[in-house]
Amino acid sequence: MSTKSRYLIKFKHGDLAYLRERLLADLSREHFAVLLGKTHKIDGYTMINVIDLLFPGQSDYNQQSVAFLRIKKDFIHRALVELTNRYDVDTIIDVHTHPFTQGSVSFSATDDGDEKTFYRFLKEKFAGINYASIVFSQRKYSARVWTFSSGSTIAKRALLKTQTSRENIASADFHEDADEHSAKTAVTGVEGFFNRSAMVLGLDVMRTIMHDQVISIVGVGGLGSIVAEHLIHMGFHEINLIDPDVLELSNLNRVVGAYYKDAQQKLPKVDVVKRHLTNINPNATVTACKSDVHDKEIERVLALSDWMIVATDNHSSRLRTQELSIKYFVPLVSVGVNITVKANKIEDMSGEVITARVGDYLCLNCLNRINPIKVASERHPDKIIREALVKRGYVTGQDIKEPAVKTLNSSLATMAVEVLVNQYTDVRRHVPILVYENNGHMSIYEDRESVQQRNKHCFMCNV
Repeated sequence: MSTKSRYLIKFKHGDLAYLRERLLADLSREHFAVLLGKTHKIDGYTMINVIDLLFPGQSDYNQQSVAFLRIKKDFIHRALVELTNRYDVDTIIDVHTHPFTQGSVSFSATDDGDEKTFYRFLKEKFAGINYASIVFSQRKYSARVWTFSSGSTIAKRALLKTQTSRENIASADFHEDADEHSAKTAVTGVEGFFNRSAMVLGLDVMRTIMHDQVISIVGVGGLGSIVAEHLIHMGFHEINLIDPDVLELSNLNRVVGAYYKDAQQKLPKVDVVKRHLTNINPNATVTACKSDVHDKEIERVLALSDWMIVATDNHSSRLRTQELSIKYFVPLVSVGVNITVKANKIEDMSGEVITARVGDYLCLNCLNRINPIKVASERHPDKIIREALVKRGYVTGQDIKEPAVKTLNSSLATMAVEVLVNQYTDVRRHVPILVYENNGHMSIYEDRESVQQRNKHCFMCNV
């Protein structure tokens, strides 16, 4: 996540593109919209999730020209009524265009006065309502979040964040630092570390993933450690490793960067993998979090990420990661494997990669990839109930170590990183569920059936 601003306005997949397309379709006049959002404040950041887009009809304009507009109060009143009657929103964002400008854009003095007056009105009349504003030129934007401090009304510059970097547009307020630009050019130069990657992905993509993206990996065992290594080799420079477990001898057949002595000393997996990644690229920022995804401090880590990758072997951690993904509008990649062996014969060797972007209305829950009984057996606060679920046969195999080989993990980890990188390059068609099978012969295919049969009224992702 960019550290340029501590104020972020986050969109569901496709919503920012739709908003701009609708407002900028007619460049002969300014146009207006109201967004309803939910504000989260965490670790000094203010993040606004855009939940709904409201557009006025032509009759809702008092005046409208190429450089001026005036909206009737009735439209704003209707928006405020909806805002105050809903539990899922607490923020109003007004949006207008400067269609006469192609590039740089800024709020006018008239905008300043009108918005400051409106914000003061909101503070006087409503409790707990937040306010922000956006202005679009044809190619860029300026955004701000209004705050009230020590009796003064202050507008803080904000960044717009989308589910994929390809949907982002340039900010008129924040510019790439010249030193950072020079450093990245040096790294991707002819003799640079990532020169060969830049030949494939393009310099712009390399600059994005090297400078402005934070990837958090939940679970850094046989799958997650390989994912992490791939990310470092692909050029990602900021990675969070999240796993509460220590390394054991049985992990050595698949955890990259792990040595026999590490397992003897029972070193934390995150520390072992961090050592491996920073040995590859000392300039990378790798944070080792020896914590469970349910721990409160991990919520902050995931909320401030650009992507989450979950590679754990239990249902409760996957459910929690998915919940935080939706809460903070951070897209998720879920990767998992399965090996079934009976009578010393492999019956199944397979895995899948699921991409769940907020706004696609698809998640691990509606796809039935989360077993609520297994979640209860793993996380129910009452130990007696957890044990009873096992004793009564509702949950089986809890004490059995599942088979695991690095070849399967490597295949799925590679698929997961390829799917993630495609979110930046957009070279291939987006596939929500990609399945790998090695039963009789190796194959990779799209699982369309699960997508079609998912719960369309899912309480989790139908935001």
